[in-house]
Amino acid sequence: MRIASLTSLALLGTVYALPTLILPWFGHIQLDSLLNGLSYSRLDGEKTIYQILKEDENFSRLVKAIDLNERVVEFLDDPAQSVTFFAVPNSGLPGHGRHDEKVDNVCHARPINDLEHLILQVEQLDHLSDTEDREKRKECLARLVHAVLSYHTLPEKYTSAQLHENSTFATKLTLKDGSFDHQPLRISVQSKILPPKLKINFYAGVTQHDIEASNGVIHHITRPLLPPPSIFQEAFLFPRAFSFVTSAIQRVHLTGAVDRWYVPGEDHTHGSFHGATSTTFFAPTSAAFHRLPRKLQLFLLSPFGERALKKLLEFHIIPNFVLFSDYVHNATSEESTMTDLTIDPRAAQYHTNLPELPMAPLDDIMLEHHHKKHTPLPEPAYEYNVTLPTLLTNHSIHVNVARYESKLPLPGCLRSFTRFKVNGVAVVPFDVPARNGALQVIHRLLDPRKHHGRHGHGHHDHDHDREHLMEDEVDASWDDWEEWLPQWASEN
Repeated sequence: MRIASLTSLALLGTVYALPTLILPWFGHIQLDSLLNGLSYSRLDGEKTIYQILKEDENFSRLVKAIDLNERVVEFLDDPAQSVTFFAVPNSGLPGHGRHDEKVDNVCHARPINDLEHLILQVEQLDHLSDTEDREKRKECLARLVHAVLSYHTLPEKYTSAQLHENSTFATKLTLKDGSFDHQPLRISVQSKILPPKLKINFYAGVTQHDIEASNGVIHHITRPLLPPPSIFQEAFLFPRAFSFVTSAIQRVHLTGAVDRWYVPGEDHTHGSFHGATSTTFFAPTSAAFHRLPRKLQLFLLSPFGERALKKLLEFHIIPNFVLFSDYVHNATSEESTMTDLTIDPRAAQYHTNLPELPMAPLDDIMLEHHHKKHTPLPEPAYEYNVTLPTLLTNHSIHVNVARYESKLPLPGCLRSFTRFKVNGVAVVPFDVPARNGALQVIHRLLDPRKHHGRHGHGHHDHDHDREHLMEDEVDASWDDWEEWLPQWASEN
């Protein structure tokens, strides 16, 4: 269920990546002037999404895949719809002739979620004889194409300006295996002011936007959108950022708490998925572990520290709960409400059935601007606090999201920005969508002792704790670990 309107931030390609300057609200700046850097195009809107793509040779390969599934054609050609479609031109797809990736049995192979691969498979059908095997392959590909293109479709119409206003959006793709608790998978949106730019899921740039159709709007993107893998597999894709935590998870046998994997059936029969269906993981980067005292690092990697390592990792995992900065879903409740969560009283008026609330992501440039001027952050325009139980028994974490309004260090630019913190630690970047939940990135290890004391509520935390450390700086808050961690680890 959506909490708010905001945009996400930052690329996930490196552990030291900082969020970029983003523009979820346009303040006193005219929208048209801000979007001059983007290729902006509008049609008369008399044609459907399918008709527009069909008549454009730049989308011939995408249309070939669309034509394989009648349901997709009917949906995109239905004038009664009002949807958003992210379309990939031929230039964003691999060249012809890559037939080395042929799958002999598409139906029983490991699920394919790559539109590039699927289009190559569709094009291979032209080279097969008209046999029963060809028809079977065509039928299987049609089902896969339907699923992948559903992830390129939002069930409501969103202009580029509206895409700036939120961090995540629900797609039309819902997985039957129970991933994401049967809720629609989500995309994340990142926006940038200099130069004006939109990205989807951190890697697909929007090159043309707001192409009006009678049944919605089309946005051109540079690369296909991949339905995301599980939280664990997603972290595994970025070894520079997460090699330590992925290795640690496997070492203490917690993979099933953050992973969701496909197991083929016997004798090439249909397989099934196993693992966590709905989870939020506050994933410490490798830098977070390297900032620990050297002796503590060695202890956690030794057989003597395995129990402590497992409990620390469990403290970073929220089972059966998906938490984005603008959306929450409790998989243990039939209704996605926050009635079972601990809410800060001063924000209670905003938390009846999780209404829409405007927010924006953390902006380090704004924070740096305030720090350089030696002025505190202003009072938040909006703030909420949520307490969530972790996988570690009797231990909870505390999430704080606060919205501020302030001027950018640019002439005449008034904007809003948001800080997302867990136990007082900044989450940067946040809202990385996964097949089975949300990946939230932190650069400091969470201290489990804080769940009994001060836990990072409110905008005054920066007066007591430093949210950010230098790249090679040791996290001094763990200097006394020998006095408490071994004993804490041995407790039930």
